[in-house]
Amino acid sequence: MNRSLYLVSSTMLWGLPPEKWFQITEEEGLAGIEVWAQQLESQEISAETVRRLALQHGAALTVHSYSWDMNLISLSRSMREAAEALTKKGIALASYLHAPHVTIHPGRDGLALLGTDFEELMAYSMRSLARYAAEEGTRASFEIMEKIPKERLTTPEAARRAEALAAAGPLWSYTEDTAHCDSEEEIFHIAECLGGSLAEFHVSNKKGTVRHIGDVENGDLDLPAVTARLEGCGLPMILEGFDPSMKAERLHRTLRWLDGAEERNGNK
Repeated sequence: MNRSLYLVSSTMLWGLPPEKWFQITEEEGLAGIEVWAQQLESQEISAETVRRLALQHGAALTVHSYSWDMNLISLSRSMREAAEALTKKGIALASYLHAPHVTIHPGRDGLALLGTDFEELMAYSMRSLARYAAEEGTRASFEIMEKIPKERLTTPEAARRAEALAAAGPLWSYTEDTAHCDSEEEIFHIAECLGGSLAEFHVSNKKGTVRHIGDVENGDLDLPAVTARLEGCGLPMILEGFDPSMKAERLHRTLRWLDGAEERNGNK
């Protein structure tokens, strides 16, 4: 495991003060932190504090924009505008933190009313937000989502259709989440197809249709083998999940598992 490629999601450190985020990250030899915009708001943590601590510890930062309780391609114009405003707020956060990119959830289908083209709505939204991110000095990275009803950006083919509809070319990047994939083969297929368009990998496990499971060692994916191969891409690897223990238990357990698997393989 090449820890210099890995960042930890701030949601794995939920409830802890930001000073502790950076202390744990440094002690574990990780590259930095993925900052969730919603978490800063929920825990009343200032962006100024995060930027200061990142500079103090020499930590890399990426940002995950707002994604809870919102939909960028809602049928309701007012809901779309509210989602866009929040997403732009997340983009501005990335710009302020000097993060090279910001992960954005692209939106989901709503009620299938006659004349509603959700694919077109998504492409327009992606183009608009990507241009705004470029103006702010960062880059929009749209997350490839799990294949469940109403999610639209779920495959490399869907990504390329959005690019064609938006006539946007290489205006944005993509984030691939291992837990959004149905198999290890799909993880590698997406990585191969999107290639230079990928900004980062999100790393967590799944069990059946349950994503981002806490019992990371007993999921469907052989994450040590998957991450060993993905590390070859040289992209940031974000350890994701939600851990309210205030002890970073899930992070420490995941790191032990990944390191231990490497040691076991070396002893074979």
